[in-house]
Amino acid sequence: MTDNAETRQSKDAPKTYPQAWYALFLLVLLRTAISVFQYTYSSIPTLTSHYFGITLSAVNWLANVQCIVYVFMSFFTGYLFEKLGVKLSIVIAGVLCALGSAIRSLATIANPPSFVWTMTGQTLGAIASPMALNIMTMFASTWFTENLRATAGMFVASNYGAILVMFAIPSIATYIDKIPLVLHLVSGFTGLTFLLLLSMPSKPPKPPTTELDVERPPYLKGLQMLMKNLNFWILFFIHSFNVGLSIAFGSLFAQIVGPHGYSDKHAGLLNALAFFAGTLGCTTAGPVLDQTKQHKLLLKLVTPMVFITNVAFIFVIPRGSFAFLLFVLTMNQFFLSFLVPVVIELSSETSYPVAESTSSSILWQGAQAFGFVFNLILDATRDPKGIPVNNMIYGLIFQAVIAAIIMLLSFSFHGKMARLEASDWDAIPELPKSPKGKETLWSLRAHPIAAVLDNDIKATKSSIRIDT
Repeated sequence: MTDNAETRQSKDAPKTYPQAWYALFLLVLLRTAISVFQYTYSSIPTLTSHYFGITLSAVNWLANVQCIVYVFMSFFTGYLFEKLGVKLSIVIAGVLCALGSAIRSLATIANPPSFVWTMTGQTLGAIASPMALNIMTMFASTWFTENLRATAGMFVASNYGAILVMFAIPSIATYIDKIPLVLHLVSGFTGLTFLLLLSMPSKPPKPPTTELDVERPPYLKGLQMLMKNLNFWILFFIHSFNVGLSIAFGSLFAQIVGPHGYSDKHAGLLNALAFFAGTLGCTTAGPVLDQTKQHKLLLKLVTPMVFITNVAFIFVIPRGSFAFLLFVLTMNQFFLSFLVPVVIELSSETSYPVAESTSSSILWQGAQAFGFVFNLILDATRDPKGIPVNNMIYGLIFQAVIAAIIMLLSFSFHGKMARLEASDWDAIPELPKSPKGKETLWSLRAHPIAAVLDNDIKATKSSIRIDT
């Protein structure tokens, strides 16, 4: 009997199916295509400025509009994910990215090239980003067991597309007449990605965790619960400031280092290596979180490193040393990106049982909102009368101050690992019930604590009635 029960329990135990890894590959491919779409112009700002006959600040609005769209759409993504499901949400993101890319390609046919149509395509394609990124935690909990969620989230959060863009586009677009070729290549890549998304499986044969059976509060009720959760909002500001700085710094990097003697090609190479280091940070964070479950400790260890490297930028960038800047930049992006899955997983833990899609949408919405604000602030720190001309040293000081706030917030976090605790409780095997009135220590272990106490109270009341 015992062997049969153990065998049955082993068969019924949640597991990650092979289809999950294929679905993950397709989502990562979509995220890569979206990043290539997003960073197309940011990687070659000077050429873009000459091609359209616009200022660098106007070029920056190609990035700013994406932040605005992200913030707006994130008000609805949590609700959309619950209604549409994982696969349909991801496929719609693929359609939007492909359409936006196609419109940008068509804009190059006009004479002169149409910046208005380019902005239209950029805006439409920008809707794909929150659809693909905000779904990260919902996707992971739908497809992966608890011990693999952080690893899956790490792959989704990693910015492989940015690495590809920063290496490839500055090498292809050596002159402004190559920009149409770049846009056509991006359109082909996003179109192919959309077609592959159609083959994504809808859901695993069985849920990968028992906690999926737990009734989650409705969307609006979940929002009300989050509003009262102080620790969630601490994580909100940590994530928003952290990723917001990354968005603004990455978008303006060529303009920040340009006055100090770096060309667009040099800046692209540095940015590509930085994104590679960031991907390595995410890649490292996933398995470390899954194996150790030391989310809070890692939060408090990593944020000081983000602060230190941001302070170092103030002194390293003006030196014009490629080697020094490469070292500080890669360290900064490694720790910054390592922090992303730590905070995302912690937010799901401390906000449980609120749906992961809701908490994740709010976090990424805040990140894009602050990314937009920080982009404007850094752009405003450009000093046309400074030495060198158009340097952005005050912007670097601003970054260091924000990084200090991130560090202080991390030390104030004291949230609970509620989702993990619920998962551990559900994992306790349910033993056969004893006959009524003959409960044993082992049979009582199969019941929740509240039920045990309730039984004791009922038994006490019954004995009192008998004595009476």
